[in-house]
Amino acid sequence: MAFVQFTRPDGSSVAVNSQEVVTCIPVPGDGPLPAGEGTRINFRNGTHQDVKEKLAEVTRKLGSG
Repeated sequence: MAFVQFTRPDGSSVAVNSQEVVTCIPVPGDGPLPAGEGTRINFRNGTHQDVKEKLAEVTRKLGSG
């Protein structure tokens, strides 16, 4: 399992299991961050985690994880 570290909207850290990620999209307007100001990581179990990092950085980190 490869865990990758990101930043939650409140500034705390979160570790994401890269093997559980299904898709990543720019944060939509219904999240705790302004639309497009971060990334929504969607998981196999149907949940998601919004993070402050931009989509390109999230994709890069998950790809190397």
